[in-house]
Amino acid sequence: MARSLPAVIVAIVTTTSPLGTVAHHASGAVYDSSATMIVEGEFTGLELVNPHTWVRISVTDESGEAEEWTIEAPGKLSLARRGWTDTLFSPGETLTAVGHPAWSGGNAMWLVRIVKPDGTEYWDPAEEDALAIEAERRERVRRATQQ
Repeated sequence: MARSLPAVIVAIVTTTSPLGTVAHHASGAVYDSSATMIVEGEFTGLELVNPHTWVRISVTDESGEAEEWTIEAPGKLSLARRGWTDTLFSPGETLTAVGHPAWSGGNAMWLVRIVKPDGTEYWDPAEEDALAIEAERRERVRRATQQ
């Protein structure tokens, strides 16, 4: 029994620790979170699935050639809670994508937000939550300094 106890502890820690989640969702291995880039192009497809979603847009490069770009995002469950549906974007609709570029230099990024022509923004839930938490923190500080 004593020999199996360490294995049980390791199993419990790795399956209940948030580190297991972080390891799976460690986009830093693929995307540079210290950099942000913007691309604009025509919507060509959406794969709203789990565990990750892919938005595809056709971007015209400097030479006038079309390049397919992929914007990777959290899975369908996370995005559906924020209003994403399979018909959220229309074919040919111009989208502005803001995201963290792929380390490989390829035509891929991790979603920060997508902006539709009418200005509607669709955020990565983690980014949006971080902004809301920071806004709440600033408001608490503002109220505390007014007292």
